[in-house]
Amino acid sequence: MPATTCPLRLGLTGGIGSGKSAVAEVWRRAGHRVIDLDAHSRRVLDVPGDGVEEAVARFGEEFRSAAGTIDRAALARLVFADATARTALERIVLTRVDVTVAREEETAAQAGERVIVHDSPLLLEKEQESSYRAVVAVLARREDRIARVIRDRGKDRAYVESIMAAQVTDLERIRRADRLVLNTADRETLAARALHALEAVLVGHEDSALR
Repeated sequence: MPATTCPLRLGLTGGIGSGKSAVAEVWRRAGHRVIDLDAHSRRVLDVPGDGVEEAVARFGEEFRSAAGTIDRAALARLVFADATARTALERIVLTRVDVTVAREEETAAQAGERVIVHDSPLLLEKEQESSYRAVVAVLARREDRIARVIRDRGKDRAYVESIMAAQVTDLERIRRADRLVLNTADRETLAARALHALEAVLVGHEDSALR
């Protein structure tokens, strides 16, 4: 069996409405493997299976939806008010996400892929920078972010501001990220900036490997 190479592991993050998902899609279209950690987390509770069953066993049958999945709204009310319940839910979800991500990373290594990106909205909040060769953060103006979420997701301003309050500030992102992508213009400009940031990370990695 041929030896496998370890892909360069990058973290992509950004606050709500920043355009992080748009950057992830640009990188995906450029041929890189992007793992959406949020999507993997949602599947644990949105698809009938052992994750749903463990959550029901832990929190109660009243949290099972008519579709056989988890009633997210009801469970959210519980975990936001109860830190112990929140920790238990994170364990149920993240244990399964870790297994799924590890399998996908192994597939990438077997295929000889150069880069693997973790699209992770809470990367900095969870203090996971050390898990990555580099972290790229997407930034946008506060009012643009609020308007984008209201327009695209149908949420109200209070909801968006409550999420922002629970996330790290842009000053923290600037301080802790290795590269920034500014989402302050049109989609074409964002795409160009996203590709430039990724290429800068890759070139920097290659340069350091030669020293």
